[in-house]
Amino acid sequence: MPIATMGIPRLSQDLLPYAERVTLHPASQGSQQQNPDVVSSLIIDGPSLVYYVYHKLLAFKSLRTPTPVAQIPTYREINETLRHFLSELEAEHNVEVQKVFFDGALPESKHGVRLERMDKLRQQLEAYRKVYPEFPPVSAFTTTAVDSEKALWETPVMSTRKSTLPAPPFMVASAIESLRSGHFKDIVHVVPGEADIYCATMAKETGAAILTNDSDLAVHDLGATGRVVLLHSLEKKKHSLGTGNGSISAFALSPSHIAERMQVTSLLRFGFERFLDPSLSAAVVRERAKDDSRLEKLHAEYDTFCRQYTDFPTTQLDELALLDGLDPRNAEAVVTSDESADMYLTPVVEDPSRDSSWAYGASIRRLAYSLLLTLPARSQLSKTITEYARKGQRITSTLNHPMKETLLQEHLTIIVQTLDTLKPRLLSELNFGPATVLHWYILAFRLVCEQKLEADKPTPSMTQMTRLLGLQGAIASPTSKTQWDDVHLLANMHAILYSFRILQQLARHVLQSLKIKPSTVDAGISNTLRQLHSRLESMPAIENLFLNISELRSTMADLDLETRNGALTSLTNLISPGYHDGGTGMDKATLQQQNNTEQAADGEWMPARSKRKRKRASQGHPQINRTSTNMFDLLNGG
Repeated sequence: MPIATMGIPRLSQDLLPYAERVTLHPASQGSQQQNPDVVSSLIIDGPSLVYYVYHKLLAFKSLRTPTPVAQIPTYREINETLRHFLSELEAEHNVEVQKVFFDGALPESKHGVRLERMDKLRQQLEAYRKVYPEFPPVSAFTTTAVDSEKALWETPVMSTRKSTLPAPPFMVASAIESLRSGHFKDIVHVVPGEADIYCATMAKETGAAILTNDSDLAVHDLGATGRVVLLHSLEKKKHSLGTGNGSISAFALSPSHIAERMQVTSLLRFGFERFLDPSLSAAVVRERAKDDSRLEKLHAEYDTFCRQYTDFPTTQLDELALLDGLDPRNAEAVVTSDESADMYLTPVVEDPSRDSSWAYGASIRRLAYSLLLTLPARSQLSKTITEYARKGQRITSTLNHPMKETLLQEHLTIIVQTLDTLKPRLLSELNFGPATVLHWYILAFRLVCEQKLEADKPTPSMTQMTRLLGLQGAIASPTSKTQWDDVHLLANMHAILYSFRILQQLARHVLQSLKIKPSTVDAGISNTLRQLHSRLESMPAIENLFLNISELRSTMADLDLETRNGALTSLTNLISPGYHDGGTGMDKATLQQQNNTEQAADGEWMPARSKRKRKRASQGHPQINRTSTNMFDLLNGG
């Protein structure tokens, strides 16, 4: 029997009657073990906390919005509230936060469930698109600043009848990045596996409680005093006199105590029986968990089930440094030992009736994967990377093989040239703030246009791009409407930008690996890789770069007039018919020769589309400059 689960059904419902109210408070003279009503030290399940904060903010914003549209929290709002929560635990309530662990990889057994979740997000986006054939106006997503304190402690998490978009697709990665950049950097870790195992192992070693919304953690061996504090049960009460910071309490599960009260040897047995049949009553499950004869009949299934909860991590915390600069999806590609590593590209906020935004930037990602896969140190790890992303009305896969070294060197050089030649001159000395954000969006817009042209698709107009950025005229009025065309273009650019982020992180990882363990990688590749890394390191954080339309326009409004006019000139030069950029150092003959080649799945080159089709593709659309370095011509061949 295959064991593939992202949670034991009904386990939380079974265990909640056994929960005990505890207070989050510093230990007094005695130890925490001597006072079972107090929790003074926590290990936090990172993804669980991020989603808890997200749902708190979603409820907070929905209750304060008179429109039928539920406002999705932004990356910045989520990160600020997350930091507020952790700071309050430490500074105001003197609770020690030992570690915050994030998944760096999930087992292959959960592959099917992950695809199901991706498809549910796709369906959610489709449903939203049907409810709102015209995207809700900007005013529906524009409110005053979020009060993190009220959102956390004065807002019940409730189901809303308002139609909602999916959660921000890079929410967990953004939270990790935000926490790493400040006070909490030393306690945040992306681990080479599931965070659950690391939380449980450390809890058993230190006696700290685990803060999570995942009741499955109670099935792990947490030791005699281990506890699971349930996030959704957190409450903050003010002192009766209105002084001080009040107190935070919550319900906690004590696995050893619960097993005693159930009269079972461990909650692992109970969890196994509940997993086998979610329809049974808790009393029947409890009786089955006491029956040793069932283990004799189901020993193979039980052993498989137990491995999820008893396989202790072999990686020490001081060995996690190479993963600390990676988003979870990138970390998974790094640590996977299967024949093919998986890259799950969560649906972005786009028009689901149109082409998938993840079609854009595929060449950038392929280059990133090739850098990783050609590391000699990966001889015992995966040889290919399989992407999963929306295509039409389903989730499909694309297999990526590594390029040969000669092609890898060529592609690295091309992308370095692309980053150099497409950088507007007026921004060359500005590596911070709104100007940097604008630079990256102009770059992404350029590459989206080139890829659309190569695919024989209409390219965005100058009017659309300047409207999206808010570069002409005032910021959109409260009654202005956002078009799905704009939403989709922004999603296309976000896919390009995140592809650059994947390249940035994997390039950094490869350089760090080569520094720790020198290898026979070609010196030319190493040198060009360092050049690439230096150009990508100035990329802004997710919360500053992956903005919604309202945020993007507000950010552009902070630009000075000279920068705005320079951006308009750059965009005009990209789109205007007949425009030629002579500063690339590439002649037309070289470009045409490279345009007629395309990379096959195995890294070889194959003939691209016929010249006739290329000619048709260039007719009837705004003319993108064909004499500059067209990365998608060179890397993808259209």
